[in-house]
Amino acid sequence: MLITIPLSISDHCLLKEGQDVDFETPFLQKKVEQEINISIAKNLSVPPEKIFHYLKKFVGESIKKDETIAINKGIFTTKKIVSKYSGLIKEINHSDGTITIVSQEETKNTVNSYFKGKVNKIKKNELFLEVNKCEQFPGKNANQSFGGKVFYADENLDFNSENISNSIVICENITSYYKAKAEALGCWGFLSLSKLTEDSGIPYAQLKNINDYKKIIKTKLTYCTILSNSSNIYFYQ
Repeated sequence: MLITIPLSISDHCLLKEGQDVDFETPFLQKKVEQEINISIAKNLSVPPEKIFHYLKKFVGESIKKDETIAINKGIFTTKKIVSKYSGLIKEINHSDGTITIVSQEETKNTVNSYFKGKVNKIKKNELFLEVNKCEQFPGKNANQSFGGKVFYADENLDFNSENISNSIVICENITSYYKAKAEALGCWGFLSLSKLTEDSGIPYAQLKNINDYKKIIKTKLTYCTILSNSSNIYFYQ
């Protein structure tokens, strides 16, 4: 069976077709946006309301690293402001004489895969993952896409690092005590039938139907992947 994993056009997928993938495989080289404010008036020694006359770039225009943003040519000296970033001019503020650049640069750290299987095909916005026996269920309230090996908490309260570490805890309901313990032992997320009483920022989603939960407990497949954009939940081998 194929699972469709969405890809963002702003991220660089590191996977290749035909590649075997697990939860330690580098998946994405993500890009982050950063807003940089530059004081044109102060650096050029000009009135804030007149910076427009000195700018070489305007709102909506792209700019490259080391490209000139603004220049003030005097009789004896010339002052020039060069961008330290590549990005887009977001705003020009004539009140304080600043401009805002939205910079988008690749982070050095990569994001590992939250699924396990074989890459069947990669398109522009989608990756098709080939897995063995698989069941799909509807979910809700997923705060992000995540996945891992499965720990079935309701039938196994043996919470230790060997069982919990790097696992998705599946439960009908979980107390604050066991939730905190699971997090301390290194779980990767929670999937429950009832809504969690506390949100600690760890990946989390809910199942929609109690009958689906009963089926999941009965089949006990090894891995799960939760997709936040489609609210689809996959259990597979």
